[in-house]
Amino acid sequence: APDQCKFVAGLLDLPADIEVLSDPTGEAGRKFGVSRGFRPDDTSLSPFVKQFCSGIGIGPPWGTLPAVLPGYIGDPNGRREWIETSLKQGQLSGRWPEILELDQNEAIVGNKFDDAPLGVSNWGRRPFELATLRLQSLIGIQIKHWSVLKPVDDRCLTQFGGCTVVENGGNAILLGR
Repeated sequence: APDQCKFVAGLLDLPADIEVLSDPTGEAGRKFGVSRGFRPDDTSLSPFVKQFCSGIGIGPPWGTLPAVLPGYIGDPNGRREWIETSLKQGQLSGRWPEILELDQNEAIVGNKFDDAPLGVSNWGRRPFELATLRLQSLIGIQIKHWSVLKPVDDRCLTQFGGCTVVENGGNAILLGR
């Protein structure tokens, strides 16, 4: 819903010139080809159970497990700059956990993952760093603001999202499913 879009844009400090659109029934997402999640047509199973199964990588889309695992095991060749930027934004917004040490100008001067053992502190994406960002978003946005952000259609709870970034003039520069 449009009010939810405005709310999320505010939580994430998105610039005012970025237009965020919603798909409350999920119909556009289904036409776009996003995954409908674990057992989408099984009405005997609670949407919350389906969401849990998808979230831990059980069932289609099987692609969730390879995408989720590096957040826990890390990736020596990954990039973490965007993760630190996102953690900082969340931390400055009061979301838990606080991982970064910031100076008086809000510059990052330390990260608890800098002290990770076994040499992984030098990895591009350190073990549990991305998982910590996901936890910060889950607790500080999704759970905390569930009454505002919950889907109006239970089918959307398990349906994966899509994203299209369009430049001025309507040319799509990014399509994400």
